Amino acid sequence: MEQRCPHCGAALPADASFCPFCARDIRSRKTPHVPIPLRKKVLCALLALAVILAAGIGIARSNRPQVYDAQGEVFYTDGGVTYQLVLAWAESPNVPASEIYMSQELGGDFTWPSRWFVNYQDSGANAWAEFEEKVDYVTTEIRLGELGTCPMEASQPAHDDYSPTAAMVSYIHFTCGTDTNQVVWSIHMKNGDVIRLRQDLVITATRTLDYRYQDYPMQTIEELEALMDEIEQEVSPDDTVNLYLPPVTYSEPLVLDQRKYDLYGCTDGTGRTVFTQGIQLRYGSGAISFLRDLDLTGTGSEVGISAASRVWAERCSFTNLKTGMLIYGEGWGNLSECRLTDNQIGLHFNSTGQSVSDRDFENNRFEGNATAILLENVPTDVTMDFPGTVFTGNDIDIDNRCNQSLDLSGTTFDS
Repeated sequence: MEQRCPHCGAALPADASFCPFCARDIRSRKTPHVPIPLRKKVLCALLALAVILAAGIGIARSNRPQVYDAQGEVFYTDGGVTYQLVLAWAESPNVPASEIYMSQELGGDFTWPSRWFVNYQDSGANAWAEFEEKVDYVTTEIRLGELGTCPMEASQPAHDDYSPTAAMVSYIHFTCGTDTNQVVWSIHMKNGDVIRLRQDLVITATRTLDYRYQDYPMQTIEELEALMDEIEQEVSPDDTVNLYLPPVTYSEPLVLDQRKYDLYGCTDGTGRTVFTQGIQLRYGSGAISFLRDLDLTGTGSEVGISAASRVWAERCSFTNLKTGMLIYGEGWGNLSECRLTDNQIGLHFNSTGQSVSDRDFENNRFEGNATAILLENVPTDVTMDFPGTVFTGNDIDIDNRCNQSLDLSGTTFDS
């Protein structure tokens, strides 16, 4: 048999592998196979396995619950939305309050509300209504300072009308001593994430100083103001100052515009402490001035107590005044065991503040007033409670123009 050259067509023997006519091979050559060493095979396999494992770990980590831990504020993203979780004051719910400074009387028992807010990062608007559905539960704990001189405990966090815009409030109860403690909020999410917010509570224990009319000149407003000027020069503003007033009638207004004072009227049976031109409170701090056992009287055109600060009147009388107690600016005022008689307005709230001292107005008597209580504007939506209070003979008992929430279940209204 013969074959033909695939290149020139010449006749060739059947077993020929070369064409002598065109000098070309007529059988294709195989490319020799170069073997891959075993070590290289193993390395390639290990590299592939490492890539697979790394991808798996990355996926696992991305799905694993996360822990966030920060001082005062955390930005948390879920479902494509970023939220600001922040511990803040009621009047500035977008500004972190990482450190709280408080000055209270040494050894006294006090309560302070720690507030947690949830806001949208982009707009700053309150986001609690949406975020609440993502939360499993929330706890707070106290970490005491190095000195251990300020015992403290925290209540279970909950939504509270005291600060209605806050997501939750935890009440911190403590016995005052100088130290720095920390409250730790832990927000446990339904997806397993845990968010911790920390807030330092810097507590300073203060002194209480008593100034009595038997020891210091207080017979006139001029003497009283001179004494207060001296106190403001010598006494720390953190200290509590009690002024025990004489049984006199002050016929000029008393103005408290530098610091808080606690005023005590005379109760020793020698007479009463009377103000006929009122007391004005307009100092800047959030401290409460307590006014006890004072008589505020007028001729129908005066204001008994006007407060742009915080004030609490106990066992005081307000008689024949244009307004017994006026709360304005960012102030808050409370009445306990007071008598408000024959005034045009007994208690007038027209304040734009953002927090309250206390919701109770207990055991007062409003009698013969044109309007016993006028609520024009009241800070927050807190429910004002009037347990044991009596309204009798007033033209209008309560003029609630701002539709403030009231609890009158323990109140008496006489015709």
